[in-house]
Amino acid sequence: MLLMTLIIVAVVFVGFVLMSTEQMHHVNRATVAMVCGVIAWVIYLLNGEDFVFLMHGDDYSAYLAGGESTSDSLKYFVAENVLAKYIGEACSVILFLIATNTIVEVLHNNGVFDSLIGWLRMRNSRLFLWLISLLTFAISANVDNLTTVVLMMSIISQIVRNHHQRVIYACTIMIAACLGGCFTAIGDMTSVMLWVRGAITPSAYAAGLFLPAFVSLCVFNVLIGMKLHGRVEIFSALSRFDGDDSYLAAWQKVLLLILGIAGLWFIPSFHYITKLPPFLGSLSVLALIWAIEGLCNLERDGNVLLVQRHYFRNTEFIGMRMILYFIGVSLGVGAFAECGALDFVGNWLEEHINNVYVYGAAFGALSSIMDNVPLMMTGMNIFQVDVDATSEFAQNGIYWQLLSFCCACGGSLLFVGSMAGQAVLEVERIRFKWYIRHYLWRAFVAWMAGLLVFWLTH
Repeated sequence: MLLMTLIIVAVVFVGFVLMSTEQMHHVNRATVAMVCGVIAWVIYLLNGEDFVFLMHGDDYSAYLAGGESTSDSLKYFVAENVLAKYIGEACSVILFLIATNTIVEVLHNNGVFDSLIGWLRMRNSRLFLWLISLLTFAISANVDNLTTVVLMMSIISQIVRNHHQRVIYACTIMIAACLGGCFTAIGDMTSVMLWVRGAITPSAYAAGLFLPAFVSLCVFNVLIGMKLHGRVEIFSALSRFDGDDSYLAAWQKVLLLILGIAGLWFIPSFHYITKLPPFLGSLSVLALIWAIEGLCNLERDGNVLLVQRHYFRNTEFIGMRMILYFIGVSLGVGAFAECGALDFVGNWLEEHINNVYVYGAAFGALSSIMDNVPLMMTGMNIFQVDVDATSEFAQNGIYWQLLSFCCACGGSLLFVGSMAGQAVLEVERIRFKWYIRHYLWRAFVAWMAGLLVFWLTH
C-alpha cells in the first residue's frame, strides 16, 4: 500500500512539474493533466481495496450489504462513490465557466466592448496604466482570469502601437487579472470551486479579500508607474470591431452590457435563494442574453440579420484546453487525496506548524514556480471545511481566503504560475529574463503589501 501511495504521489508530482514547464517541452498541459490523472486512478485501482477501506470503510461495507468484496464490486464502488465526487465538482465548475465565458464572447462578438477602445485611447502613459489595470481588475472579478486577459489583450492591441509599451501594459493586465479574480467567488475557476465545495460564501469572501487585492494592485501600479516615461504611442486610426454580422445600435450594445454585468452578479443570488448549483444560474443568464441578442439582431420585417455567428471564436481553443486541463487536474488531485497522502500532509502540518499564514505563504511561493490551479486544488483537499464557526478552516475561514489570495499573487510572480501569464507570454513573446528583472520584485512587494493588509484586517 505504501509503495502504491508513493507511486501515485510521484505521478501527480511529475504531472505538476510538466504542467508548469509547458514552455520548455511544448507539450500541452491539458494533455499532461489528463494522462497523469488517468494513470493515477489506474494505479489506485491496483491497490483499490486497501485504499477504499482506509478512506471509505463504512460506506463500502454498507454498499456491499453483507456480501463479499469482489473486483467488480470494488470497481463499481470507486466509479459511483469515489471518482464521481471529483468529476461532479469539476463538471459543476466547467459548466459555470462555459456559460460565463460564452456570455462575454456574445457581448464581444456584438461589438459591445468597442466603446472601451475609444475611451482608452490616450497618450498619458501613467493614466493609461491605471485605467487599463482598474478595468481589468473589475472585469476579472466577474469573469475568469484567462478570458479577461484575452479580452483586454485584444483591446490594447488595437490601441498601443509600440511593442515595448504594449508588453509593459500586457504584464500589468496579467497581474490585475489575477488580483481581480481572486476576491470574488465567480472571478476564477479555483474561487468557483471553493464556492461549489461550500468553503466560502460570495459576500463574505469578497468582503474579506477586496481590500488586500486592491491595495496590492495600487502598490504594483505605483511601482511600475515609476518606470513609465513619455507618452503612449497609439495607432493613428481607430480600429473598430462590430461583430461578425451584427448591426446593433449603440443603445442595444449598452443594454446587452448592462444585462451581462447584472446577470453575472445575479448568479450568487440565484444560488443563495434556490441552493441549486451555481452553473444553473449562469446557464439561465446565458439563455436570457442569447434571447435578447437574437431580438436585437432582427430586422423590422422579421428576417434575421445574423447569417453566421462565431460565438466561440476566442474561447473555442482556449476554453476547450481549459476544460480538459481542469478535468485532468481534478482527476490527479483526487487520486492524490484518495490514497491518503493529503490526509497525512494535513495531519503533519497541524502537528508541526499549525499556522495558516505559513500555509498561505508556502502555497504562494510554490505557485510562482508551479501552476496555481493544481496547487489550489491540493490546498483545498489537504484540509476539510470545519463545522466549528470559530475555526480558521470553517466556512469563510481565513485559510480559504489566504489560499486563494496567496496563490493568485504567487502565480503572478512568474509566468509559469498562471494560465493568464502563459497567455500573455505566448501573445507578446515576452522574454523571461526581462520579466524577472523588471516585474518580479514589484509583484512580490505588492503581494507583501496585500498580505499585510489581510493580516491587519483579520
